[in-house]
Amino acid sequence: MNHTLGRSGIPVSPLGLGCWAIGGHFTLDGLPDGWGQVDDQESIKAIHAAMERGVTFFDTADAYGTGHSEEVLGRAVKGRRQEAVLATKFGFTNNEATKEVYSRHDVSPAYVRDACQRSLRRLGTDYIDLYQIHVGSLSTEELESVTDTLNGLQQEGLIRSYGWSTWDAAQAEGFARQSVAAAIQHPLNVLRDDPEMISVCERYGLASINNSPLAMGLLSGKFTADSKLPISDVRGSGHEWVTYFHEGKAVPSFLSKLEAIREILTSGGRTLVQGALAWIWGRSPAAIPIPGFKTTSQVEDLTGAIGQGPLSESQMKEIDDILRSM
Repeated sequence: MNHTLGRSGIPVSPLGLGCWAIGGHFTLDGLPDGWGQVDDQESIKAIHAAMERGVTFFDTADAYGTGHSEEVLGRAVKGRRQEAVLATKFGFTNNEATKEVYSRHDVSPAYVRDACQRSLRRLGTDYIDLYQIHVGSLSTEELESVTDTLNGLQQEGLIRSYGWSTWDAAQAEGFARQSVAAAIQHPLNVLRDDPEMISVCERYGLASINNSPLAMGLLSGKFTADSKLPISDVRGSGHEWVTYFHEGKAVPSFLSKLEAIREILTSGGRTLVQGALAWIWGRSPAAIPIPGFKTTSQVEDLTGAIGQGPLSESQMKEIDDILRSM
């Protein structure tokens, strides 16, 4: 499975890694938005393990740990920068000193240029492979302005390509049409398909970068109806947009859907995690899942999916039929 980062022509591994969790603790609008405790040395070891297993694509954001994720990723790829394709995001204002991120956004030319320089410094590099708007919805004027700024950064060689992290397929299509964007990042997993966004990516030759490919960990199979996550974890802190968990507990309807398709996902000796990634590859040739990680053992499980490849068409149809009937 060879993948290209959409219209950029940059070759990438079929699996990327999402670096939100390795950013450690931070808050968004006052609520914890990290994934609990992290060990930076373990994060770096895990990134090295991924690279040894053929993963070249790493996605982060200046919001994750208000820059801490970028710093850790930068340390991990030091001396091996040519082997890595680094993606980061910008747009949410934050206070690095207090580890606070705000939903107030800023995509003015001066802010974006400043954010880009800060990300370059933290990542320890002089170029970013994929620079993405992190704000999911923008006005027409904001989008035009930020596209101009990104085109400028690309011409100057500070970024190789750019994209947008959004759930809005109509806005994504407008962006694809009016820019040289390479990718759209959006949620996608077996419990949450998005035919409209996949269609936009396929029609415009964009990479479909899939966040939440494991439904924030629910698809790992390690949560039962009784599991409860602490409020220090984004899944338990009370954010309204967390779909798969409510007050730290896995949403029962998602757990029962997972049980209904577990057998297909784990066919052929796959782990549940590997089956969830195989579904994504079966869904579209444009798809590049970016599951999160905190440990080397998680990375070993994730990268084990690459050799297994996508689910078959008949398995995809069987899953679709089961979930439609529920």
